[in-house]
Amino acid sequence: MKESMFSGWKDVFLFTFRQASIIKRFRIVTVGIALLLLIAGIIINCMIALSQKKDDTVISSIRQVYVIDESGLDVLSFDIFFNEYQEKYPDISFVDTEKSAEEILAELGEAKEESSNDIILQIKRENDKYTVQIVIPYDSELGKKDGGLFAEDLELVMQQSKLLSSGIPMEKLVLAMSGVSVTQLDAGESQKSVGEELVIMIVPLIFIMLLYFMNLVYGQSIGNIVVVEKSSKLMEMLLTLTRPYGLILGKILAMAVIAMIQMIVWIVCFVGGFFIGNGAAVEFIYADYNNIILEIFQILQGQEGSTAFSVGAVILSLFTLCLAFLFFCVLAGLVASFASKGEQLAQTMGFYQIIIVASFFASYMLPMQGKEWVNVILHIVPFTSAFLLPGDILAGIVKVPQGILYTIILLIFTLLLVTVTGKVYKNQLFYQGSDYKTILKGLRKRGKYGSTH
Repeated sequence: MKESMFSGWKDVFLFTFRQASIIKRFRIVTVGIALLLLIAGIIINCMIALSQKKDDTVISSIRQVYVIDESGLDVLSFDIFFNEYQEKYPDISFVDTEKSAEEILAELGEAKEESSNDIILQIKRENDKYTVQIVIPYDSELGKKDGGLFAEDLELVMQQSKLLSSGIPMEKLVLAMSGVSVTQLDAGESQKSVGEELVIMIVPLIFIMLLYFMNLVYGQSIGNIVVVEKSSKLMEMLLTLTRPYGLILGKILAMAVIAMIQMIVWIVCFVGGFFIGNGAAVEFIYADYNNIILEIFQILQGQEGSTAFSVGAVILSLFTLCLAFLFFCVLAGLVASFASKGEQLAQTMGFYQIIIVASFFASYMLPMQGKEWVNVILHIVPFTSAFLLPGDILAGIVKVPQGILYTIILLIFTLLLVTVTGKVYKNQLFYQGSDYKTILKGLRKRGKYGSTH
């Protein structure tokens, strides 16, 4: 029975997997980074909860405000202030007075204990603008920061009072003060929510950056293994188990699986730490803690017609991420196959790094143009689709049926790249040449007359 060109790859895969996974450094790095990510997920939630608790519990101790109104406004309404900042200023009250600031300060000085939390508010009109001055009495428990925050909050009162004093009917005032929302939609496109816009920006970027660093880190490792074992006695033993095609496939696939196991462990630990931190923040830090990320997911799940974060999108996104990483691992093996010796690897892998960097920037920058035909090409070309597809599918930018089509195209390119890599590797093993013209000539010759191995 004739063996297939990739026969024996499982034996090489298991051998390489065992050799790489039993290294002590591999286990230390995997477990160490996993613990760091677990702790990071917890700390992120706790820090956000502490920030929300701090912002929510800032209560001013200002009690009585003496208002000296020299503005000439027909309406000076503090009802707006009470409605907006009732929780922040629970004990505040406003008292209109015709006395000067000096007279009030003198009276407050005589009653230090009873007026230690009182301030003076002086509103004036100078030329074409209004000025607001906050006067804090001597020996007051209040500081400049209290007065400054109070002055900032009074800005809303002044804006509303100026409009109410203009004589414009309330209906027109409401219309004039309403916000303006500007959006751009193509024909037949529905308006996206704030949550969708955030996810469209953040999720694809996270996947692009994740895959970029994975390729840079693990690509070099694959190159080292391909070149080092090529010139070692271990190669003779491995060639008894499989053909060169199966040898290179087993090696690359083993390293890719090890890298993906590491990444999955790290992602699971970070997500687990995130949810543990969310529960701990609610239980021990701030009962009203709002997890912004979880709220965005809830918004997305409520959108009709969106496949973002659906079960199918999650499964397809993870599969595409693994396939995309495998594609670049095979590419690293292809580039490394052109190097005969270890000292040639650095120069040879430079081409791999150039391809990775160029693909990264193309995937990150070109979609910003917003042109549909550009995005279609980016999702078809394997060097950019490998970066874009996982995040775009998960975020709902690419629907699941369309994502399946793009994933099949990427799979076809990966299989073709595996075949080409096997031919280059086989030619290098038995021809032992490092000249690129010689290698390509050998490939054309084998393709024309076939192989007798």
